Amino acid sequence: MNSARRLTVQLLGPVALLNAGVPIPIQGQRQVRFLAALALKPGQVVTKEAIIADSWDGEPPRTVAGQLQTSTWRIRTALEAAGLARDVLVSHRLGYQLHVPAERIDLFVFRDAVKEIRELYARGDFEAAGQRIESVLAMWKGAALTDVTSGRLRLHAECLDRERATAIELRARIDIGRAKFEDAIAQLSELVDQDPLREDLYIGLMKAYYGAGRQADAIQIFHRAREILRDQIGINPGVKLKATMQAVLQQDEPYLKAA
Repeated sequence: MNSARRLTVQLLGPVALLNAGVPIPIQGQRQVRFLAALALKPGQVVTKEAIIADSWDGEPPRTVAGQLQTSTWRIRTALEAAGLARDVLVSHRLGYQLHVPAERIDLFVFRDAVKEIRELYARGDFEAAGQRIESVLAMWKGAALTDVTSGRLRLHAECLDRERATAIELRARIDIGRAKFEDAIAQLSELVDQDPLREDLYIGLMKAYYGAGRQADAIQIFHRAREILRDQIGINPGVKLKATMQAVLQQDEPYLKAA
């Protein structure tokens, strides 16, 4: 389908349709929700029940069947006005299907790229991994599904935002491998502030501080982590966090440089 090859969908930020890079106006929150629900499952028939649950949080209006038909018509009209085939959006007896390949939806391009970058990182090819991760993170235009207000779709969006945070963490670890320690410190510090109970983030931050020649700061991070873990969830640092502290004290370079 030629139209589908020209069409791209953006979910990593405001929901958007683009025809060869040119935005296609999609007006109205109902249409945005409808499009998001389909684009999260490209090529699949999404049942009307699933779309209704995502779009109306399980409390649809009596006119919901008509509203789905109206949303379909409006999106198809926008596609046609942009010179694309209306059958990019297909109606089925049980639901609807967006005929757009996953590789034309930014979310799935992002996921595939992150997988490849992890492989580069695991092989120790930090330079190649670093070059790719920058362009991949640049795909994000804000929080996922920024303009979607449905509660259930917001839960989807929060999961996607966590994927972004995981990719930022990967970039920080790549930066440690490239000896770009100050950049790694900035990224990991922000992630720790957002999620202060994750010990692996403290471990990465300690390694970054040590690599930057700031051994005292690395030690302070351990004590900060220990205090937060004890105060908030009543546990002591785990084995890996303690081992990292010992490596910093003993200046164990091989341990602290290990991925």
